Amino acid sequence: MEQIEEAVRCALDPGTNQSVKAEATRYCESVKASPDGWRACLELFTTTPEKTPESRLFALQVIDAMIMGAGIRGNESGAAAKLSTTRAALLEFVSTRYSGPSYQNEPPFIRNTLAHTITLLALASYPAQWPTFVKDVISLTGLPDATGALTEDSARRTNAASINPFMVDFLLKILGSLDEEMVNPAVPRGAEEAARNTDIKDAMRVEDVNRMAHAWYSILAHLSTSRPDLANATLRLMGVYVSWIDISLIVNQPFVSIIFSLLKAPALRGQACRCLAEIVGKGMRSMDKLCLIQFLDIVDVMNQLELGDMEFAEEVGKLANVVGVELKAIWVDKESATPDAHATAVALLEKLMPLLLSFLSHEYDEVSSSVFTAIGEILSVFKKMQREGAPLTASQQGFLSRLMPILVDKLKYGEAYPWPTAADASIGDNDGSLDEDDEEVMFSELRRNLRAFIDAIAQIAPALYDSIMLTTAQDIFKQCNQYGVSAEQATDGGDSGHGQLGWVRAELGLYLTQAYGERLSSNKGLRFGGPKHGQSNGAQPNGTGTSGPSIESLSDLLTMMIQSGVAACQHPAIAPMYFENCVRFNGYFDARREAVTPVLTSFLSATGVRHPHASVRVRVWYFLHRFVKNLPTSGLAMYSSDFISAVNDLLLISADPSTINSALTTGTGYGMFDSQLFLFESCGIMLSPGDLDDTARMSLLQHLFNPLFTGAQRLMNSRSSEQILQDPRSLLQIHHYLTAIGSIIKGFPDVRVDSKTVSINLPHQLSPSTAQVFLKAADMCIAILEALRDSHLIREAARFTLSRMLSVLGAEALPYLPRLIDNLVSSCAVEELSDLLGFLGLIVFKFKPQVAPTASKLLLPVISKVYGFLDQVAQGGATGTDEIMLLQDLRKAYLTWVLAIFNSDLDGIFLIEQNAPHLVTIFQPIAGQLATDSASPPCQRLAFAVLFKAIQAWMVDPMGWHTLTTLTPSVAAALSNAASAKDSSRVILRQAAAQTLGIGPDSESAREARSQFKQFVLNTVVPACFETPTRPEFNMADAQASLVVSEIAAVLQMTLLAGRPDIASGDGSSAGAIPLPQLLTPPIGGDLNQNQFAAYLSSVLLPRMGCPTSMATEFVQALASLDQKQFKKYFAAFLTNSSQ
Repeated sequence: MEQIEEAVRCALDPGTNQSVKAEATRYCESVKASPDGWRACLELFTTTPEKTPESRLFALQVIDAMIMGAGIRGNESGAAAKLSTTRAALLEFVSTRYSGPSYQNEPPFIRNTLAHTITLLALASYPAQWPTFVKDVISLTGLPDATGALTEDSARRTNAASINPFMVDFLLKILGSLDEEMVNPAVPRGAEEAARNTDIKDAMRVEDVNRMAHAWYSILAHLSTSRPDLANATLRLMGVYVSWIDISLIVNQPFVSIIFSLLKAPALRGQACRCLAEIVGKGMRSMDKLCLIQFLDIVDVMNQLELGDMEFAEEVGKLANVVGVELKAIWVDKESATPDAHATAVALLEKLMPLLLSFLSHEYDEVSSSVFTAIGEILSVFKKMQREGAPLTASQQGFLSRLMPILVDKLKYGEAYPWPTAADASIGDNDGSLDEDDEEVMFSELRRNLRAFIDAIAQIAPALYDSIMLTTAQDIFKQCNQYGVSAEQATDGGDSGHGQLGWVRAELGLYLTQAYGERLSSNKGLRFGGPKHGQSNGAQPNGTGTSGPSIESLSDLLTMMIQSGVAACQHPAIAPMYFENCVRFNGYFDARREAVTPVLTSFLSATGVRHPHASVRVRVWYFLHRFVKNLPTSGLAMYSSDFISAVNDLLLISADPSTINSALTTGTGYGMFDSQLFLFESCGIMLSPGDLDDTARMSLLQHLFNPLFTGAQRLMNSRSSEQILQDPRSLLQIHHYLTAIGSIIKGFPDVRVDSKTVSINLPHQLSPSTAQVFLKAADMCIAILEALRDSHLIREAARFTLSRMLSVLGAEALPYLPRLIDNLVSSCAVEELSDLLGFLGLIVFKFKPQVAPTASKLLLPVISKVYGFLDQVAQGGATGTDEIMLLQDLRKAYLTWVLAIFNSDLDGIFLIEQNAPHLVTIFQPIAGQLATDSASPPCQRLAFAVLFKAIQAWMVDPMGWHTLTTLTPSVAAALSNAASAKDSSRVILRQAAAQTLGIGPDSESAREARSQFKQFVLNTVVPACFETPTRPEFNMADAQASLVVSEIAAVLQMTLLAGRPDIASGDGSSAGAIPLPQLLTPPIGGDLNQNQFAAYLSSVLLPRMGCPTSMATEFVQALASLDQKQFKKYFAAFLTNSSQ
């Protein structure tokens, strides 16, 4: 024993030498694994004087391991003797050591662990080996060992002095542990263990549960006053056992009387309520449940309780909630409940409804929310009645009439809600929202539930909904308009409806406006303004639109909101809700243009963009951006000058270096500057209207740009590039200047582009002077990038700003693209390159075909950078999960970019003189590595999709007669129309792109490149089509792998098409004769004897792979004769048979 005790001490002592600790740990494990280790530990635990608590806990753990090793039912060889010895020793220990005050000296964790050990003994031994388990543990307590019917005299026959409270406490621990191990649904159990537990419960129901009920009753009768802790534990235990024991053992007159009496005991009433809730909620048939509720007369009992204490009121509310849910279940049970039972349940529920409403209207939200489930269940029945055409009774209508005002009133913030002061307020989230602490989250959840109930009433009784919602909100705005609103006082001043409005009800009015509008919008959509094409106001073409009066009511309510002056209140709850309403219902301002001026004035006031609370202030900046962005540009010019003057001082940029790490590592942004960007973009929007005088626009634009230009240039001229790169604050300041410039430009509309035509730029939307200012900004941005390209911050800002230039200026900004990409690619990290490839993909698609020369220059540098990263990892291996994911993203981004080039009909950029010699080198990794890497099926699918496009472009249609884009119905229709026109007017983007590149499809370099590519397809691509899906790691049953097989099948069919003699001739004339919009869809057909690829496949490749000649011939015939869907199915079966 001493050795075990010392080993435990050494193993747990942090000051022990590590080698000694390891040796002690090994010794402890050897004791636990030893066949007789439990004997030494049993002696260690029960010996006198007591050993250290740590060693005794270890001893119990060893004993537990022995018990669990005895088998589920304790029937392993030799187990019965071990369990009997252990049981006798532990019961003897409990009866001698725990019967007196020494019980309190035992550490709680030892008492709890011992109770669990005895529970494990019972589970392994009861009833076969230890049939007297319950009787034995009850006999230790001095409680009566009684069975049979319980009467009020049962407790009188027990001598209270003989009850040992220490042993009672331990008994309750054992029974609680028994439920945890045997019944608790949260504990996972196997089938054999579950069957054993069922047998134990069946055995206990015979007599032992009755014995336990007598013990519980005696505890409540004799110890409720002297030991309320034991009475509470007993009530808790009854609550968990009631789910599987005979309910009559507890629901009888003696037991119910004593439980009801405990509802008046302050120390016990809460647990008594919870016990009653478990009793009422026990799973039973409807008729039995109705009898139970009637016997308890629980509604009358609850009505008689004193509910002054908030915590007790919450518990009673939960009890009322359970009763309501159960009565509703009986009400709707059409199968087992009789009509009389339905009527009784409805009568009891209507009797309960006033109590539910009283809890719902309680000042504390915890009490209110305790009855939410019952309220929701009742409303769900009402909705079902409405759907079935059954009218509500007068009582039910009265319930709704009382419920609706309570729900609306509960939507208010509490008067004591802890709003931060202006001095305490700070910017939390990047969007400037208020900190969502626990209280805010709970109130938001409360409102969400209340809104669900209110929306249900809107469906059941729409007239009641409209009346309460509109009247309440209108009264609030009228009072605000007449008396003003206080930011300091939560409650209203003066009499009801008269005197200054408190901020609580002011916020409620704004919230009700939002809720009312959202209800209309979610149901039928919102369309403010007059009727169109013979429709009534607010109606939709399909007849499901919102009725006119509802839209008009919302419009009038918004007018009252704006005219009320509520926006002048400085309380932090008001401005976000007010301005959010203005943004949400922006269609209102299309119909009521006169409302724009007062709202913009509020936005630019001291309670708007200059709100004293910083968190609210930046939130308003976001709403201002949304508001002006949604307004028609035709009406903005009149506000432009005043707007920019009003926000000018808020545009001062001050970099905060503390945000750099969080922005780079977690992507949380750059603090307040992120919100300032909304202001910069808003300024750009205000300067974009075409009807704004160009002189005024230039003046305002220079007013915005000059501080940004000057600030960036001053920093660049103050020190050398190397010095600036060492200064995080300067880098961040320059980053902010460039990003602000890009945000202003972002406010201008994108250049209009027709990506289906050769001419990409439609009439320019910018004045020449504005375009010159933007081009000047582009020059500065590129110059800064070239000097500071080693900084991630500068690369990020430059890419953002120049991408906005490209969107707004269109082709005028394309000359900057090579310098931008060269500088970004030279210094970027893996994640930056992935983003950059996505950006390039958008550019080539948007600005085709004019972007072709630029894209051709960038092709090799970008591809070299991608392969450089991939080769680096191939040589050294990825160092962690994050790096693996980044490289996976890079592969997908690269393949998506190459695919975008083909889909943009810019395949010619691969064939220009400087790129053509590298064609096979470019595609070798795609076919040889990315297409065969089964660790990433999405990358495989993209790789084969790229190969499909390349084969289509250079082996099937080298003259560029057809588009390579993935055809949508609209594009197909456009191309079909083009095909029906004369050849002179036919729109062929691939040929246009080739012309901009200055190459012809029959040029020597192009022919040579295509010839090499054809050989590459035969030697590498086609073999990969068979090797990839037959690899052991390729899972044919995976959904992603199935998509890969589809792409491979398409590649094979396109290659077969390329082998047709009329296509393989190389002049492209046959492809040109095929009508648009499709090049050719399988089945391909043709004379297979003349098909070069068919011959190669059937005579060379498949036989080389071990495929019999007959099977190879059959495969080629299927490839030629089946359509895409049929061949994919055939190919999958072919691969499966080949792998067997």
